[in-house]
Amino acid sequence: MPTPPLPAAQDAQPHTRWMRRLRLRQVQLLQELARQPSLTAAAANLNMTQPAVSQQLADIEAALGVTLFERGKGLRPTAYGEAALRWAAQTIASARQLGEELTAMRSGASGLVRIGVMLVAATELMPRVVARLAQEDAMPRLVLHEDIMQGLWTRICGAELDLIVGRLDDRVRASSFPHEMLYEDKHCIAVRPGHALARRRRPDWSETLKHPWVLPPEDSGLRRALTATFLAHGLPAPLPRVESNSLTVTQAILRSSDCVGVMSGSAGRQAEVDGLLRTIALELAGPELPVGAVWRESTPSPAVARVLDVLRAESRPNPGYAARARRGGSRINV
Repeated sequence: MPTPPLPAAQDAQPHTRWMRRLRLRQVQLLQELARQPSLTAAAANLNMTQPAVSQQLADIEAALGVTLFERGKGLRPTAYGEAALRWAAQTIASARQLGEELTAMRSGASGLVRIGVMLVAATELMPRVVARLAQEDAMPRLVLHEDIMQGLWTRICGAELDLIVGRLDDRVRASSFPHEMLYEDKHCIAVRPGHALARRRRPDWSETLKHPWVLPPEDSGLRRALTATFLAHGLPAPLPRVESNSLTVTQAILRSSDCVGVMSGSAGRQAEVDGLLRTIALELAGPELPVGAVWRESTPSPAVARVLDVLRAESRPNPGYAARARRGGSRINV
């Protein structure tokens, strides 16, 4: 005689029963309340009446079995509400990504990959990755966002990015996101061609203090490494004449002035190959810094997995590229 099912079998996953009761429209309401916690404003933005919005919110709370907002003059999210609002933002972002990915696939792409790129990977690695993918019959559609890690980290946590390529800092190593080191890169000091420091075979750090500096923001790893280097040489850290986190702006200022700047080794090498800047023979203190990839899903989509494969391949030493760089012909056409 077959064994009867356990009475509690139908409630084996009670914490997921709410999933059958929530609709995407209700998730949109949560996202709207995250923007401005007001039933009146949410009703206006969603083209609903306030009583309908109030009832929808009550239905959501009943489905979840918790109170999401404290009612008063306005709405204030509870701890449960904060968790629900984070989930709603990620759900809407995932739904938006699905629509964009389907559009990309209908146009012949193999998928969609939203990539956050730090400056350290923007000048050498990513152009090679794009060029290699462009040779494939079904290249994924790539959406690139350049920013510092703080901005990119917020976006990947909010499901607005699939992948980050940049420096692997402590927040990456402490997170649950999969990540992988691709190569190591050192910072460099750069000036315009013809600069007095560029003519010196063996400049020293004290000489750089005779010139104005263009520096990244004070809280950046690059700025901290530079400060540590000057202190290690018994010198005061330079005060910036200009502070900039834009590589384009920094390089433009260096090309047209006697300023001294600091940037990633890859950016400096590419600018030197292009004849825009000269790197000078000064090394910053500290170890080489790991550059790598961070991605959201433990099992990435085929398109993300393909981009990761190409990132790994293009991060290996490339004698052919190095030879072209020495000849001044490293530009890649896509």
